[in-house]
Amino acid sequence: MNLSKTSKYAFRILGHMAKDEHALYSAQQLHKDIYVPERYLRRLLTDLSKHGFIKSIQGRHGGFTFACDTSTITLLQIVEAIDGQGSINECILGYDICVFNHSCPMHDVWEETKLKIIETLSKTSLKDIHYKILEDL
Repeated sequence: MNLSKTSKYAFRILGHMAKDEHALYSAQQLHKDIYVPERYLRRLLTDLSKHGFIKSIQGRHGGFTFACDTSTITLLQIVEAIDGQGSINECILGYDICVFNHSCPMHDVWEETKLKIIETLSKTSLKDIHYKILEDL
């Protein structure tokens, strides 16, 4: 499983916003702070809003803020919202399905690893990575 560039950008956006989850962040300021291409960033902010992670406040002093507490948003929810629920179950070798009803050579090893990754992503909230980011500074 490789996270898409879009999921990585979503983690960067939301992780940055989690530094002060009650603040308003403009798209322009986020672009400057986290170096996500502006068109990509604006599209992602719209997608993250549609999925209920953040909300848009209109007006001259508007911006984006969290729609819910960061402790309730897991990394798995973000990946599934951005890349789709099936993305996490992809074959590590890139096969769509197991060929001729036989598993690929990595199937059993990957299945165990994939389950651990899913468990970690489902137990890790934005608040958790926010604290980790602060520890690393």
